[in-house]
Amino acid sequence: MSKQDVEVGSSPHHSPHLKVKSISAQLLAACSKYLIMLNIGMGISYPTIAIPPILNSSTGLSLNQDEASWFASLVFIWQPVGSITSVPMSGLGRKRSMFYLQIPLFIAWILPFFAETVWELYIAASIMGLGIGFMQAPIATYIGEVTLPQYRGLLACIAYCFLTLGSVCVYAIDVIVGNWRYTALYCAVMPPLTAILLYIIPESPIWLVSQGRYAEAKKALSWLRGWVAESEVEQEFKTMLIHNSPKFAALVDNEIPSVSGGFEMDSNEQVKNETYKELKDEQSNVTQTDVDTGLEITKPKKTEDEKEKDTNWSGNKKEEEPFIRFIGRPEMYRPLLLSAVYLYLSNGIGVAAFRPYLVLIFRDFRIEFIDEYIATIAVTTIGLVGNIASVVLMPLIGKRRLTIIAIISCAVGCFGIGIYKVIDDYQPIPPNMTWLAIAFMIAIFFATNLAVGHMPWVLMSEIFPLRGRTLATGVVAGFGNFVQFLGTKLFITYVDEMYLSGTFFMYGATFMVGLIYLYFFLIETEGRSLDDIVTMFRGKQ
Repeated sequence: MSKQDVEVGSSPHHSPHLKVKSISAQLLAACSKYLIMLNIGMGISYPTIAIPPILNSSTGLSLNQDEASWFASLVFIWQPVGSITSVPMSGLGRKRSMFYLQIPLFIAWILPFFAETVWELYIAASIMGLGIGFMQAPIATYIGEVTLPQYRGLLACIAYCFLTLGSVCVYAIDVIVGNWRYTALYCAVMPPLTAILLYIIPESPIWLVSQGRYAEAKKALSWLRGWVAESEVEQEFKTMLIHNSPKFAALVDNEIPSVSGGFEMDSNEQVKNETYKELKDEQSNVTQTDVDTGLEITKPKKTEDEKEKDTNWSGNKKEEEPFIRFIGRPEMYRPLLLSAVYLYLSNGIGVAAFRPYLVLIFRDFRIEFIDEYIATIAVTTIGLVGNIASVVLMPLIGKRRLTIIAIISCAVGCFGIGIYKVIDDYQPIPPNMTWLAIAFMIAIFFATNLAVGHMPWVLMSEIFPLRGRTLATGVVAGFGNFVQFLGTKLFITYVDEMYLSGTFFMYGATFMVGLIYLYFFLIETEGRSLDDIVTMFRGKQ
């Protein structure tokens, strides 16, 4: 049986009742990410409603244009710091990392309510950025590790509905309460609610296996597959061990060995240094028993050439390739480059860059039939429809086609706004035609939420090999946040130098260049196992 024939995470359940339980358990685990994404959506959208009432205000706290651009962008410059420094936190596990990081998010929401100076707003935005950055690696990897391949893309996409819903919520709360300070106070309830849910769900079984905590991993897997007995996940757990445990991976050559025996383990037993011992060395087959799990593994006896290629297991850990060389392997550098390009399109331009100034942009359009705050809620809600469309369409047409459609739509919307503003600056657009600006903005928001805004983050949970997954996810997420900081901070500068029309023309052209790259290098990952995806990047298929 070849390695590709066994899919990690393939469901053992065929009964409709068990299938519903399995989906329910995975959905409940995914809800932890959904609440976090809701909070993140609120946090990155908060400057949109906080800036207009205090920009050049004659009373109370006031910001000039430069200070406003810093307040809008600081949340993004600190995210890469949090993303990169989150790598050492991987030792805490996915779940525990997300749990503890609700504390800075809570503090970041409380501070604006009491802020009396611009520096207090800067501190609040910085803490929010650090908290979001710390969480990006664990939340990106958690969904990929706890869900079955056939549900992974769907559940990950739903998370980005909550990101957009967070924007809609913070805009709606501000319209209802009419005060940016109280809006922050109401948003502060989110971190405690998220912490409660994180306390309930299990740790990632793949992470537990990688740490040698096999009993806890099997228990977590049983929970995630519908609160079933451990015997129900026996085969999936065996495959998970072989693919994700260094000592079991040492026994995988061209074939997965035949497996007999159970996995009954003493949960308090220490992982022992002497991992395997040979039971039958002179026979045609060699049987080895893992002292931690009680697993008996039978393999054909090796030839002398095969023995030379293997590491001698006598209690010594298999020597691994240096990590710096591992980064140079195709399965690492190809997804890194792909993620960087896609994240620039997602974060460096478009909605991610101009979101904090959306109310001000609508004012510049001079739209008379709708209030700029209501228009902001309206186009963001249309974006939420784009998220829902993404959830429906992704299993049908895949991530690659969805990406191409969305990028083309974003480019058309940006070019449309550019042309609209060129005409409007030359001769004001008649009031009965200003709806065109709203239509082009709706196209951008819908397409962004259809794929451009969230697809690179979905891909990040799938495309990196286990060994470098945490580091790669943290580094790429940091890059994405850094370019979002630059795009947000420089937006006002772009408008001053190129006007609003030139800025959107530049966005449209950048989308088209990015489209060419992704057309040739973006692979389809929908419905594939994590191991299949890594193999595709390695170039074997």
